[in-house]
Amino acid sequence: MSNSSSQSPKSPRSVWSFVLKVIITVATAIGGLLGVQSCM
Repeated sequence: MSNSSSQSPKSPRSVWSFVLKVIITVATAIGGLLGVQSCM
């Protein structure tokens, strides 16, 4: 498990892509909650 040839956790590109995915997911969840609350 120490050697991962698929992707290295130290590469900035993979880190930023993961951060962007998390931000988009959180933003979508918050937008959905706000949309449901505003409709009600």
